[in-house]
Amino acid sequence: MFAFSAGSLLGQDIHFSQFSNSPLNLSPGLNGVFGGDMRFIGNYRNQWQGVPVPYNTFSGTIENKFYYRKEKYDRYFTGSLLLNYDRQGSLKLTSLQIGIPIGITIPLAPGNFLSVSATPAFGQRSFDSHNWSFDAQFVDCLYDPGNPTREDGSLFSTNIQYFDLAAGLNYHWQSQEKRSKLDIGGGMHHLNRPDHNFWTNNPGDDVRLASRVALYGLGMIQLTSSFDLALQAQYQLQGGYRELLYGAGGRFLLNSKPYEELALQVGAYFRQRYSDAVIWHAEVYWKTWTLGVSYDLNVSDFNIATNNRGGPEVSLSYRLYRFKPTKYCPIDY
Repeated sequence: MFAFSAGSLLGQDIHFSQFSNSPLNLSPGLNGVFGGDMRFIGNYRNQWQGVPVPYNTFSGTIENKFYYRKEKYDRYFTGSLLLNYDRQGSLKLTSLQIGIPIGITIPLAPGNFLSVSATPAFGQRSFDSHNWSFDAQFVDCLYDPGNPTREDGSLFSTNIQYFDLAAGLNYHWQSQEKRSKLDIGGGMHHLNRPDHNFWTNNPGDDVRLASRVALYGLGMIQLTSSFDLALQAQYQLQGGYRELLYGAGGRFLLNSKPYEELALQVGAYFRQRYSDAVIWHAEVYWKTWTLGVSYDLNVSDFNIATNNRGGPEVSLSYRLYRFKPTKYCPIDY
């Protein structure tokens, strides 16, 4: 239980290697930063399946823009829905979070936009006590699950609920003549540091979820008529936990015909947490669909247990355009 509590305080938030394809988990400031009127995103991650502590993570978002007035599409509100689900380890430690990101985007100058958003959320965390083991169940160096645990189960709860709050800011620039663009910003998660106290006999104990700061830069540089260079980086800080993830990729435009666009992007990223992973990444862009596939190749000392297998990750997004009286589209994403 002491180890469990320590894990809940530090790097317990879900994270995706394809962080740019899970924008609302990166920062609420990215709410509504896309071309189109609605966006649907789904993310799935399976990590460390080869060791007895697998992590399975799912995230889904829906974003919808509300424009100030008709025929004026460069400023708008965005209302969204965020769902996160994560299950890990032999105790099936499960996290469920439902958030309602609300944001506003305003133009600063032609091709320059500022977005501000906040995400109130409700969360639940639980674990299954049927598969746990304690040192008292080891007798003469042999483990017997039938031996008494000598633990008082009335001292703690296996289920807690909490209210959470996050906020973020994003600056978006895009070229008026090329496909080049840039997003820089950050987000602060768990602003209210919600209580994560599983103990029932000490309700006054201050067991708080550590705030998480996320900073990022997402850039695209058009080098030729059919080739773009993608550059991405993020830095996250939560309690004693640090993560720096950066990389690059090349995007090849295979079909530029309107409404039939097709592009392929391939690249690699490096997670500099404990120098622990090289991430191979590929994306397919077809019309308003985006499919991303990546695989974490574990290169840390933990590869003794993982045999270098970190795990796969898949993302899928779809952008919906509604009919508009004009052809003006402020953000081309």
